[in-house]
Amino acid sequence: MRSCLFLCLILTGCANFRTCDDAWTGPDKTKHFLAAGGISAGTYWIVREGADLDQAGASAAAMGIAMAAGLGKEAHDLHRRNTCWSWRDVVWDFIGASAGLTLSLAADQGL
Repeated sequence: MRSCLFLCLILTGCANFRTCDDAWTGPDKTKHFLAAGGISAGTYWIVREGADLDQAGASAAAMGIAMAAGLGKEAHDLHRRNTCWSWRDVVWDFIGASAGLTLSLAADQGL
């Protein structure tokens, strides 16, 4: 019964879901890449030093927060700005977060 109720709630939320058919490149994609990279790198160092986590824990926190910010931005675009959800923006968020985390890990290991 609970799973049926949960499924109904999920499906009603998708009624207004609009996706974009935007380009893979463009100035907004650069912004997504750089913002996600900065968020993941900054989070990595804050969590690594402040919470005294190991590299795996700090990496998970960095990717999680960077992707949550990117997904939140898309949700804001969809619901508040009444535009659309861009999966291509989410892909660029992931690539940027991965790049920021990779640079942070390399610096942390002294490479």
